Amino acid sequence: MGSGIALDFVVKYKNRAGSVTWQGRVVESEENFRQYMRDEVRPRVSDSEASFASDMRGLATTGVETKFIERLLRSATAPKPWEIGEALAECTLRDSGVVHWPWNTVRDRRTPRASLPGADLVGFHSDGESAQLLLGQVKTSTEVASPPRVMRGSDGMQAQLSTCAKDIEVLFSVMRWLHARCTTSEMRQLYVRAMKRFLASEGADIVVVGVLVRDTAPNESDLSGSGQALSGKLLPPTRVELLAWYLPVPMSDWPTFVQGQST
Repeated sequence: MGSGIALDFVVKYKNRAGSVTWQGRVVESEENFRQYMRDEVRPRVSDSEASFASDMRGLATTGVETKFIERLLRSATAPKPWEIGEALAECTLRDSGVVHWPWNTVRDRRTPRASLPGADLVGFHSDGESAQLLLGQVKTSTEVASPPRVMRGSDGMQAQLSTCAKDIEVLFSVMRWLHARCTTSEMRQLYVRAMKRFLASEGADIVVVGVLVRDTAPNESDLSGSGQALSGKLLPPTRVELLAWYLPVPMSDWPTFVQGQST
């Protein structure tokens, strides 16, 4: 959990088609954005690295060991903008109060070539006694054109969201991945409730979320084309939510905010 800082935004556009909704959110305050990145996103990106580094340093008994440990710690690469975008998406969805993550997916990315089973986001949507499986994709783009290329093509968000929702192998992998990570009583209950709805609907009763993270001016065409296309492919009870975040600081500056260098 973070410190409770909210990312303030203004809704610039919203629309829907069938079971698909889309919305563009603009963060106007650079100060608020910097604080949110520092207090909310940074802990998500760094996870438990601070305590890990402290423990490692405490194990060193000689100067040689200390130097070697520092070399090991420096070998961790700085987070890339797309990694920060995924962490930002996780944090803002968590802030809604109805999205629950059983696992910090950053932990999986710490292993080279590790990845989630077909989705960037895997969790639950629950606003009461019921729960639904939530699958999502996150894309970041500085491209001026709308929609950006990350939304289109075989590896674009539109195609990937459709695959997340309909590919039986991906769905099975997600179920297995979640089963191993829902270790607390709360998460196990969410898992059981979501799986009951999932199985009863033959895999259709899920929430699919696409998050586009931008440092450009808002433009509804970023999402509208994909929203219209997905409305004809993903039918109820599947629910699709597309969100675009338009942020006030260039993407190239984001890594400094999560490395303790921002002011």
